[in-house]
Amino acid sequence: MKISRRQLVVGGLAVSAAAILRPPDKGGVYDTYFARLDQTLKQAGVGHPRMLIDLDRLDANIDQVTSRIQAPQTYRIVVKSLPSMELLRYAMDRAGTRALMGFHQPFLNQLALAVPDADVLLGKPLPVQAAARFYEELGDSDFDPQTQLQWLIDSEARLAEYQQLARSLGTRMRISLELDVGLHRGGFESAAALLPAVARIAADPQHLELAGYMGYEAFIAKLPNLEGRLRKVIDHYQSLVAACRGAQPALFEKDLIYNVGGSQTYALYQDEPFFNDISAGSGLVMPTDFDMPTLADHQPACFIATPVLKQEDQVRVPGVEFASGLFAAWNPNRQQSFYIYGGNWQADYESPPGLIRNPLWGYSSNQEMVNASDRVELAVGDFVFLRPRQSEAVFLQFGDLLAFRGGEITTRWPILAG
Repeated sequence: MKISRRQLVVGGLAVSAAAILRPPDKGGVYDTYFARLDQTLKQAGVGHPRMLIDLDRLDANIDQVTSRIQAPQTYRIVVKSLPSMELLRYAMDRAGTRALMGFHQPFLNQLALAVPDADVLLGKPLPVQAAARFYEELGDSDFDPQTQLQWLIDSEARLAEYQQLARSLGTRMRISLELDVGLHRGGFESAAALLPAVARIAADPQHLELAGYMGYEAFIAKLPNLEGRLRKVIDHYQSLVAACRGAQPALFEKDLIYNVGGSQTYALYQDEPFFNDISAGSGLVMPTDFDMPTLADHQPACFIATPVLKQEDQVRVPGVEFASGLFAAWNPNRQQSFYIYGGNWQADYESPPGLIRNPLWGYSSNQEMVNASDRVELAVGDFVFLRPRQSEAVFLQFGDLLAFRGGEITTRWPILAG
C-alpha cells in the first residue's frame, strides 16, 4: 500500500507528540546527604519507618525566625507543629522564648507539668468541656493558669460558658479574643459582634481578664497581591482593637498581647510594631506545604525514612499483568517496583529522586508500591526518604523522633501523648 505524503506528515507529528508527552526519566541515586543518612540508619539498626529531624537545619531555621522577630516583639512557638516536649524545649532554648501557642487539651496539660514557666496562648477556641478537663488534670504544678494561660474566645456565647466555668472553679481566666481578619473560619468579624464580649469581660474582673487579641491570616501568603491583602488584615485588626479601646478604655490600661502571624507570614511584621506577639512553628521543620516564597530562606529539616522490603524489575498490577511492558514503554519511571515498610502518609517522595506512587495499585498503609526507572539503585534494606506535607499530625505516627546532626543520630525525642 502506498503511503501518501499527508499520512507521513500526520504519522510524524503523532510520533513527535508522543515523544513530547511521554514522561521524562526522573530517576537517580542518593545525593551525598541521603547516602550518609541511609548508612547511619543501617548502622543504628533502624528497621521500621521513623521520623528524622536534622538539627543543623533546625538550628538554621530557628535562627532565621529569631533574626526577624526581635524584642520588643515576642516569638511564640506553635506547639502542634513540633509535637514533642524535647523538640519544643530545644526550640525554646535556642530561640530564647518561653511563649507557646497550644491547640490540644492533653498537650496543654503535659506542657503545664513539663514546662511550668511557659506562657501559653491557645490558638483555637476549645470546647468548655476541654477547658474544664484541663483544670481537673492540672494536678501539682507550678504552672499558674491565672497568669500564664490565655484562653481563646471566638464568640460571646463561648465567653459566657467560660465565665460560668471560671465562677464554678472560683478562678480568673485570661481571655484573648479571636478576630476574623479575612480567613472566615470563625472569630469576631465586626465591632458590633466584639463589643458585647468586651463589655462582659469588663463587667466581671473577678473571673475574666482581657489578655489580648489573636488574628490568623495565613491565607494571604497563597493569594495574589500579598502587600495589599496584608494591609487589609492590619487595618481591620487595628480597627477592631480601636473600637474596643474606645468602648472599654480601662481594659487597655495594662499591656495586652496583639498576636498575629504563622510560619507563612511571620516575616511580614518586622516593621509593624503594633503587633507584639508573632507565632510560627512549621517553618522550623519545613514540611512541603510550607514550600513558598515567604519561607525561601528556610531548609527542609524533617524526613520520613522507611526500609525497602521487596524489589521487582517490572511493574505488575493484579488483573492487568499483561500491561507491565506497556507501563515501562510509556513511562520510564515505571520500569521497576519497590514495596516499602508502611505508606499512605501525608508525605511526598524525596530520595532517591524519581520515585512515584502507582495509582492502579493504590495506597497502602502496610506495604505501599513505589515505581521508579532503572536509574534508581535501591536494594532490599535500603531506605526511602519522604518529606511530610505537614508536621502536626504526621510527626505523631512514628514514635520517638530521631534527631541527627552531621549525619549522625544524636538523640531520640518522645512525641506528645493524647
